[in-house]
Amino acid sequence: MSELTNASDADIDDAVQHAQPLVLHGLLHQLTGDEDLLGLNPGGGAKFDTGSDTTNTDDEQKIKAKAAEFLKRFRDAGEPALDIGPIDRLRQSLSLTAAYDIPPGDLDIWLEELALDRWARGVEWKAGAAPAARSGFKVAVIGTGISGLNVAVQLKRAGIPFVVFEKNADVGGSWFENRYPGARVDTASRGYTHLFGYDFPFTHGYSPRDVNLAYFRWVVDEFGIREDIQFETEVEAMVWDDTAQVWGLTTRTASGSQTATFNAVISCVGFLSRPKLPEIEGIETFEGVACHTATWPDEFDVAGKRIAVVGSAASGYQTTPVIAKSAAQTFVFQRTPNWCFEDKAYVKELAPQVGWLERNFPFYGNFVRFRIASTYNPALIKSALHIDPDHVDPDSVNLGNKAIRDACVGFIRRKLGARPDLVEKMTPNSPPMASRPIRVDADDSIYDALMRDDVSLVTDGIERITPHGIVAGGKQYDVDAIVFATGFRANDYLWPMDVRGRDGVKIQDVWKVDGPRAYLGAMVPGFPNLFMCYGPNTNNFGGFTVVDLLEMVAQFALRCIAGLIEQGAHSVDVSEDAYWRFARILDAEDSKMVYMDPRATNYYRNEQGRSSVNGPIDIRRMYRWLHDPAGNDAGPRDDGLSPRFGEDLIVA
Repeated sequence: MSELTNASDADIDDAVQHAQPLVLHGLLHQLTGDEDLLGLNPGGGAKFDTGSDTTNTDDEQKIKAKAAEFLKRFRDAGEPALDIGPIDRLRQSLSLTAAYDIPPGDLDIWLEELALDRWARGVEWKAGAAPAARSGFKVAVIGTGISGLNVAVQLKRAGIPFVVFEKNADVGGSWFENRYPGARVDTASRGYTHLFGYDFPFTHGYSPRDVNLAYFRWVVDEFGIREDIQFETEVEAMVWDDTAQVWGLTTRTASGSQTATFNAVISCVGFLSRPKLPEIEGIETFEGVACHTATWPDEFDVAGKRIAVVGSAASGYQTTPVIAKSAAQTFVFQRTPNWCFEDKAYVKELAPQVGWLERNFPFYGNFVRFRIASTYNPALIKSALHIDPDHVDPDSVNLGNKAIRDACVGFIRRKLGARPDLVEKMTPNSPPMASRPIRVDADDSIYDALMRDDVSLVTDGIERITPHGIVAGGKQYDVDAIVFATGFRANDYLWPMDVRGRDGVKIQDVWKVDGPRAYLGAMVPGFPNLFMCYGPNTNNFGGFTVVDLLEMVAQFALRCIAGLIEQGAHSVDVSEDAYWRFARILDAEDSKMVYMDPRATNYYRNEQGRSSVNGPIDIRRMYRWLHDPAGNDAGPRDDGLSPRFGEDLIVA
């Protein structure tokens, strides 16, 4: 018997109290067609994980009562097979869950996000059946982070031969490497999944490192790709053979180097994968434990020790509150403060009733996923990110950005008000979103840690490191361990691999002009059949989540490969002209973005002053560009860009 069959009326009534009312609002309308729901407005509840923040609790309770009655009827009827209901009702239903109108022209991308078809971002063979020629086309995939696993699962399902190379001993990429105390994703768990994994049973609204790693391991085993991964194997070099139309890869394991050839390569090596240590005099002389947050030793226990945390980005702000709870003394060395966005549920575990709803309420998980994406509406997100030239305020770039800043400053003052010195030191001088925003728990954050008697904030510049500690502002701070939360070589894409394309050209030489670029974040001219996922300018700022854009880029690569197989072709490259046309579109969008504010200095901008990292283009445009490169789409072109075989894409 199912959980729902065994549930009492009281169990159901209790469970729906833990549901998000906006999710229920649209879902119930879709499943029942209840017109009374159109007259209810629970308010724009922002929380999509536990409980809600609503403005109309009466309507919220009416919706929940209707949800409970629906579930009871469904239970009493024996849980019959249930489809999603009329497709022509979906736009209105989704609009109820989003709390704004979904435009008819955008419905396709929103329906895909709903995950009714979990394979919507994979290979679609034009003839329906997979061609026999696919068996002779072999793909190399580099990395087993969220992009690498997506690509591997999609290739497996399409029947295209592939090998995945992973330098670590297990899957997970940065989530395998980053095991520091407090490591946690800052995207809602339901939005930090593959489309095909939307129903994984998450236990947290924002998953801690171990839960993220459990998800990655589940993907590998659930979809049967572990046997296709070569662990502890690092790709050192890739060289294109233009005569044979293949890539030659050199890999290294503990037993030495090997070479192999592949028809195509999909690099999924994320840009936050190579730790960056600061250049500080005497760093090599320290006699205690010293580690980067991404190389945390398994046996390292901070209990009872004096700990220095150097750095104030996400990992520093995440780990400090956890370290402080057991360390004897914690010193936070901060050069520049970052904006913190409070969330009431950030470090809290989901109530078990939430998981029960996802297992027993038809399509609840789909609508939760949609609700998360709807909070990153590409049409509305500009209100926080785009520079308004007519906005007159030295601390913000537009009215929406000012509202965010006011909320963040209010949070700082609420937490640190008893220490005016800390308020001043923890208030950034750049607008919110000009650097990476850091999501923190409303009740357990870096601010709470700084109010402890055994935590000290040091804002003097570090002068040198000694055998026993750190000298800053002329003062010696004796510590037992130094934790470097100093980020990554974010702008060194594909480093340290030696990547050489046509005529032996190094990809790093192509990028010398103004930093890494890629057509649609995926391709570079002169490097046929080489695709990047989480390549240049795909750290998504254009709406939806980062994972959504990564899956769309992967879809583009996969469908290019499928197109080559179907057409009996050997290679696809992007034209030089198209590469620079996209670059001009990208740069024009970049110039409007808040992260170009000169007061912010971080990995969002490279040495040449542009962003090689962030993707500012509206995801709806990216969706259409990336959707069907090998198809016969004769539709209108967008800004002169035509990512299709025979147009921007050169097939041989």
